[in-house]
Amino acid sequence: MQQAPLPFAITRGVEHTVVYANSAFCHVAGVPNGGAIGAPIADPFIATEGRALTAILDRAFRSGVEILDERIETSTERASGWQCSVWPVIADDRRVEALGLQIRESSPRDSARELQRQVAEQMLLGALRERGLADDAEAARRRAAFLAEAGRLLAESVDQSTTLVALTKLALPALGAWCIVDILEEGNAIHRLGIYHPDPEKQKIAQQLEATWSPEPDDPFGAPAMLRETRTLAITNDIEATLAAGAHSPYNLNILHQLGIGSLLTVPLVARKRLLGAITFISAHTALSHSPEDVHLAEDIAARGALALDNAQVYDLALVLQRSAETANRAKTAFLGAMSHELRTPLNAIGGYIDLLDMGLRGPVTEKQHADFARVRTNQQHLALLITEILTFVRVGSGRVAYAVADINAYDTMRHAVELIEPLFGQKGLAFKGITGESSATARADPERVTQILVNLLSNAIKFTPAGGEISADCAFTADTVTLRVSDTGIGIAADKHEAIFEPFTQLKEGLSDRESGVGLGLAISRDLARAMDGDLTVESAEGKGAHFTLSLPRASEGNSA
Repeated sequence: MQQAPLPFAITRGVEHTVVYANSAFCHVAGVPNGGAIGAPIADPFIATEGRALTAILDRAFRSGVEILDERIETSTERASGWQCSVWPVIADDRRVEALGLQIRESSPRDSARELQRQVAEQMLLGALRERGLADDAEAARRRAAFLAEAGRLLAESVDQSTTLVALTKLALPALGAWCIVDILEEGNAIHRLGIYHPDPEKQKIAQQLEATWSPEPDDPFGAPAMLRETRTLAITNDIEATLAAGAHSPYNLNILHQLGIGSLLTVPLVARKRLLGAITFISAHTALSHSPEDVHLAEDIAARGALALDNAQVYDLALVLQRSAETANRAKTAFLGAMSHELRTPLNAIGGYIDLLDMGLRGPVTEKQHADFARVRTNQQHLALLITEILTFVRVGSGRVAYAVADINAYDTMRHAVELIEPLFGQKGLAFKGITGESSATARADPERVTQILVNLLSNAIKFTPAGGEISADCAFTADTVTLRVSDTGIGIAADKHEAIFEPFTQLKEGLSDRESGVGLGLAISRDLARAMDGDLTVESAEGKGAHFTLSLPRASEGNSA
């Protein structure tokens, strides 16, 4: 295009500042190549020609309509005169952002030169379109990069309010603006989270403004405006009056002028149909308004920021509820521990006095009285066991249980647990099918705690298996884990209760009349003990089809087991 024979140029703005001129145009204007760039297009021409050219360009700039072959009278030295054609370049918001123009000397119509003119015209318009497409592509690339970075920030951050600030700062260079972030608190009270400017020097000024400038209900922009009507708000006219109304003091207004004030764009922060605040973007120059792409990007920022704030509020509420639950649980545990200690003392006294009476130290005792004393003693011992179970649960839950971890033979430990409880099989009319599996499996665990867990599992199997049923045990291991399993043919456990049975004070039968003995702490204690030894306790069962409880423990290394 630089070597095209017809003179043409490109101007921008109402002053028609030259941003490009080919060699032929510079020759007509009487300036060296590149000499016209950066100055109003009329400058190189004599006054009459310059005014005529400016008038044509003004008309095209205002109307946005192309002008073809309009005559410009020249000075006496240029007897033939000129013909000028102008093509407006229209932006997406319907504004004229540039003009392409061609000047040629008037002459009799020449088909060859007319074809040449048409080719040059198409080249000029094509070049302008290509430049526009390139600018659009670059803007889209920047927006995509921003949104990718925004997604990363949101994914990595726990403090969502801080993320919103980072997200906003990240967007400012892309939008060519500075911004104000307002957050709604309880009762729709407005808190100004901050004022952010991409220029580090002006950010220092913005920090001074934060100390003196707070939002008020009648502000024409920001969160107050969103409370009145939740929608994207663009203010491009009467900016001075708008800022004066919202500045609240001459001091604040002066700082706002130092920061640079242009058009205002307020976008609401909305999540789950709830207004959380607003971000106001302020262009740095009065003549600059935000493009549709800028508005879309700002709304995208607001949508992500609102999600961040909403997540923060949900997260904070969850933390509050968690702390409340933990506090209540600690209070409950402390109460259980204190009451259990208080109950144990009188129960022990009751047991002692029953023994004294049964021995006849307070006078003769009949056979029926001996039987009554035995019943009282049995119930006293049962209550003492329940209290001991509660105290164990309290100690395990508070981390006060000591563990003597060592290498243990899983098979021998299972056999010891079976021996402790073996008489109960016959009393209940159950068949114990023995211990199968690996006899050499070695685990790392506290042998006393493992025995406690296995005795509890075997006791539960006996308790929930009807007479005539069967109970079995199994030991196995993998490269890292040793498993000890207790199985029964009892009443089984519904799938929806597999986790509930490990919760404290939970039993399969909830009624008072048919409630099994105990307070529902055995499995909760057993799982806590297993996990404290880096293991676990799980169940596989179906209602009416028995149950399989599996204790998993870390396997001892070969060097240790040897």
